[in-house]
Amino acid sequence: MRLAFLSIGRHIHTERWIRYFADRGHECHLLTVQPGPVPGVEVHDITTGAGPKPWRYLVSLGKVRRLLGGLRPDLLNTHFLTGYGYWGHFSGFHPNVLTVWGDDVYVTPFENPLKGWLARRALSGCDAVTGDSVDILAGCVRLGAAAGKCYRVLWGVDFERFHPGQEQQWRADHGFGPGDVVFFSPRSYTQPYYNIDTVIAAARAVMDVEPRARFLFSGYEGDPGPFREAAAAAGILPVTRMVGRLPHDEFAVALRASDVFISVPSVDATAVSLLEAMASGCAIIVSNLASATEWVTQRTSGLVVPPRDRDTLAAAMLELAGDVDLRRRLGEAALAVARREAGFEANMAHVDGIFRHLVSGEDSLPRGVGLPALQVDHG
Repeated sequence: MRLAFLSIGRHIHTERWIRYFADRGHECHLLTVQPGPVPGVEVHDITTGAGPKPWRYLVSLGKVRRLLGGLRPDLLNTHFLTGYGYWGHFSGFHPNVLTVWGDDVYVTPFENPLKGWLARRALSGCDAVTGDSVDILAGCVRLGAAAGKCYRVLWGVDFERFHPGQEQQWRADHGFGPGDVVFFSPRSYTQPYYNIDTVIAAARAVMDVEPRARFLFSGYEGDPGPFREAAAAAGILPVTRMVGRLPHDEFAVALRASDVFISVPSVDATAVSLLEAMASGCAIIVSNLASATEWVTQRTSGLVVPPRDRDTLAAAMLELAGDVDLRRRLGEAALAVARREAGFEANMAHVDGIFRHLVSGEDSLPRGVGLPALQVDHG
């Protein structure tokens, strides 16, 4: 197949997704305003020059239309509802599969009436929607997508890279001793709804009670400066490491070297880092969002807390710090769920089936991950 992708460039989600198809011999083209090399993929820059934002959007839309007219792909896969989703819709190209990511569904459509209208147009006009949780797909339906065209596809985990193990050298290199209990928060520094400030406040409370507690932050985007200042003000810097963005391979090592993974946002889709933590056998603390509790069951495969609740988060951290058997049991249960549901290859095979069906009808649609069936399965 000749495939065109409209997506965020220089992003690991985009690269892994597209390279799945490029590595299987498909001709792949990426149209993006963040161009950068992707092995096996021809990247097309759709950026524009100066001018007001609406004008730049229109000029980029013209570039998208011209490129698609020249490339004549078999299918367009548009990633991220905001911006790229608008271009995909107004390009008029079909078949168009729209892949949603997170706040493009949960936040942006409700910021003003225009963004809501654009989201509804893009979701109602595409030929299929993929998203990484039942909850985000339900949000798409509320915004106008057809439930029968919605499919849950996870970004997926590479089990060769993310798996349980002892990573003592990495711990030692970062100042963590064998008896320390390492709490790892890897969420982005860019958005307040990731609640890193709440994690820092809870860490202060934990440090007062548990002398073995250590804290690791690796926000993959944004400026760590304000959070470093907050950690200093809270008095936790002596037992904290803020390592910035970690390469994907090293991130896997960091997960395996940690004892507890923390992700407590107020808004989120299924975090890839959550699935990777599950695949690494970490004990997990998540906020009680539907997109997290779809994968983590309270006291079976993790601990679930309300977002922005410092005291409940600190209590969960202290419970895990003091009970190594509980950490082990929760980690093993989470790993079993990840192995059953979250494999990268299995999830991308669903996407391949959707593409092939829309292009030629040669494959059956993956009904088992379709929203109507999932709604029944999850009661």
